Amino acid sequence: MVDVKELLKDLAEKNRLLNEEVEIKISDTKLDTTRIKDYPLMSGKEILLRADFKGCYGDAFTDKPVEFKGTIRELLDKGNRAEMVATLNAVMRYLGLIDRTVHCSGDEPEKCAKELVKYLKELNPKKIGVIGLQPAFVKEIVDTFGAENVLVSDLNPENIGKIKYGVKIIHGKYNEEVIKNSDIVLATGSTIANGTFEEIWNLAKKYNKKIIFYGTTIAGISKILGVERFCKLGR
Repeated sequence: MVDVKELLKDLAEKNRLLNEEVEIKISDTKLDTTRIKDYPLMSGKEILLRADFKGCYGDAFTDKPVEFKGTIRELLDKGNRAEMVATLNAVMRYLGLIDRTVHCSGDEPEKCAKELVKYLKELNPKKIGVIGLQPAFVKEIVDTFGAENVLVSDLNPENIGKIKYGVKIIHGKYNEEVIKNSDIVLATGSTIANGTFEEIWNLAKKYNKKIIFYGTTIAGISKILGVERFCKLGR
């Protein structure tokens, strides 16, 4: 497993930041639900943690609402994985290593979805796999490529087995099938916070499939590991 704690510790030690303070709060990011009503963030199924390090922010999705205020050293001692991901993003942003670490708002996920589809058209895939239901992305991809060419998996039991935007959502335990049967795979960056990143990344390598992780949560890790990330409208 990617050791986020060790990566954050090494980064903080090298830059003498262990005794600097970080504050983590639950973000009140508002998304426009006029057209799309099933964002996990707006239904309370997921929470967005935002770390503030010297005025630079880093996000991480989680299903565990927690808050923290203290030094990075203290966080390393008692924080959970999502808190460390958010802090890694904020610290790397502070150091000028990454950008787009703050989640978009309003109708920007829909605008981002249109940009994503433009990019996918250039790659000309026949089948697209989506790991982690991002409603705006799935809707736009289905509208463009057809429901029969899209596979979607998710871990939320309320989504599994349901038809969403013309596609039946399958359980995340079948991610290998999604990857094997897709030309391109899009995976939520929150996999780095929930511990499923390595399995998905390794499966993409096993089947030699192009994989693109999306969102703000994976900003820091994508830079460290050289993984492709799509996040057009993050701040």
